[in-house]
Order: sequence, then C-alpha cells, then structure tokens
Amino acid sequence: MGIPKIDTGPMTLDEFYAFTDARPDEEKRELIDGEPVSNAAPSDHHQVILGNLLVALTLQQRRISASWRAIPGIGARVSRTSRPEPDVMVLPKPIGRGDTTKRDTTDAIVLFEIMSPSTATRDLKWKRIASTSLPALTHYVVVAQDAVDVVIFARDTGFAERRFKSLDDLIEFASLGAVLPLREIYYEVDFV
Repeated sequence: MGIPKIDTGPMTLDEFYAFTDARPDEEKRELIDGEPVSNAAPSDHHQVILGNLLVALTLQQRRISASWRAIPGIGARVSRTSRPEPDVMVLPKPIGRGDTTKRDTTDAIVLFEIMSPSTATRDLKWKRIASTSLPALTHYVVVAQDAVDVVIFARDTGFAERRFKSLDDLIEFASLGAVLPLREIYYEVDFV
C-alpha cells in the first residue's frame, strides 16, 4: 500500500475556498502565505467604525456620482497563496450587474483595516506590504479602534506613513475625488 502522497506546500486560493466552503459562515478567515488564519470576532468599536466608513464613503460616492464603490469583506488577491480580507475596500464600479459570485479582487483602489491589538503587527507590516503590490491600489489605511489614530500609506508618497490624530483632520483621496473627515470615521465611538 505504501504511504499516500501528502501535499506539504502552501495552500492555494482554490484549496482555501474549498476549505472555507466547508466551514461555518460566521468564521472569518484569510489566506496568509499559504496558511488559513482565523480572525477574532469584531468588537463593538470595530463594527461602528466599519459602518461609519461605509456610510461616509457611500454618501460621497453618491454625491459626486463616482465610478467607485465601498464594500466590506471580500479578499484582496495579492498572490496565488495570499488573500487578506480588509475591513472595507474601494473598488471600481462594475459595468452592468458585475460578478455576484466574486470573493476576491486585484483591482482595489483603497483598502481600510480597522486595527485591533491582536492584528496590529499583521495589519501594519505583512498586509501593508502585500497589499501595496496591487497595481490599482492608491491608499492603504489603518484605523485604530481604541483611539483617534489613522495611518495612511499612499502610492504617491512611495507608501510612506502619514498619521492623523485629530477629529478635525481630513484625509484626501485624490484618486477617489473624496475627502474623509476623521470625525465621520469615529462618529459615536466613545473611548471612555
């Protein structure tokens, strides 16, 4: 009989999707360098900030009739073995109905991560470096959920860090024709 062949290589995206399709829907997983990584359940602050980002971006998109849209929770396909899943991404609007089965994309314009202590290193290092390889990406944004603190990495500055720490700060996204006030990101988030 012998020993069966064991695949010891990194998990591919196809294998990842087969794996996650067999798991409960409420489990959120990302594929990081060929390894499926589980994410903890989000906190109240995380979810409020996520909602605030979606509302603020959607209102601006409608106001200017932009050719982009903000959506939560699909993956950013950065390689055949890596698929991080940002909290919010801005994508070009699909022509017609678009692909309703799409689980990942390579055409993200802006990615937002809402950072927690357990994901800080991954969000600021691995995901930032991996995500900036996406050809259409203009901004990678990390939002703290325990303080007013937003870090932007923009392509036009070589993805150098730029930090915003006041509710009166405005983040300009020239690629979107949009401005995002920190006051809107942190609307009704109580840090007390």
